Amino acid sequence: MVHTPTFCSMQQPIRDGLWDRFMDKYGWPTVNTFDVYDMWKVTVKDRYRDMMNDAREKAKTTSQSDNPTNWKGHGPRWIRAKHCDSLVNYWNTKKWKKKNAKIAKENHLAQGKDGERKKHIVGLVSFVITKKRLEKAMDRPISQLEFFNHVHRKNQGLGDFVDKKSKRVHDTYKTAIESKYGTVRNNQPEFDLDSWIDAVNGPSKGHVYGFCPGQLASLVLGIPTSPRHSILARDEEMNNLKSELAIAQNTIDENSKRIDDLTVRLERVERNQKIEKRKIVRSMLRELNIPNFQFPSSSGFRNDDM
Repeated sequence: MVHTPTFCSMQQPIRDGLWDRFMDKYGWPTVNTFDVYDMWKVTVKDRYRDMMNDAREKAKTTSQSDNPTNWKGHGPRWIRAKHCDSLVNYWNTKKWKKKNAKIAKENHLAQGKDGERKKHIVGLVSFVITKKRLEKAMDRPISQLEFFNHVHRKNQGLGDFVDKKSKRVHDTYKTAIESKYGTVRNNQPEFDLDSWIDAVNGPSKGHVYGFCPGQLASLVLGIPTSPRHSILARDEEMNNLKSELAIAQNTIDENSKRIDDLTVRLERVERNQKIEKRKIVRSMLRELNIPNFQFPSSSGFRNDDM
């Protein structure tokens, strides 16, 4: 696959091919296809951006240079050299540098509804990547509070908070956690959803403060985003129950058929066994010279019929 700077800049046949592969691997009710596609597209765009950020960081680290001109030949192994060099050429353009600087500035200086500036210190790198890197460096999972401190405090999470709101949310959440679970970290959960929602005063414009800006509140809270999604979710649940019922009914039918087959086989074996026993007994009676013996059965067979 030819790697492009963004998912949207991919050729349409390539994007269609990725969607086809996704559909081949997973299944869902047909009525939900449009919703699944929308969520798939949002997720893939996010993950692809993360992959490109990782590739750029890898080239920068390996080359030990901040100058994109020196990044060629230092990309990750999963991108072919010629494609990686093409990406480096794009990252070295004035257009990308200007866009990169603008986004970084917006991330730091975006105005919140409370008049404060929404700030964090991770720049263009997504929260997902940042958290993965932290957990890898610390060799353990980190709590939401630890992660929040890292991205909203200076000096790698040890200095001052970047704004008043982040300090207020931190203090409120920390107080709630210690009140519920005590001050010993091992006794505290990695994340307490109810306490966090209280600390940030609920979702705002479909997002939850402290999480990735592109992450919908519905994904954090685990709830549908609209009545339509709620209806679709119930439709899916109903269809799943119907499928399970059909499977159970098929299992009952299959078991009934198997019972009938086993019953017929058992009757056949018993009948054959009776015939074999009679033959053996008749043979023994002949050896004892006992003529005209009749078995007590409805067959009416006699030894002289043999």
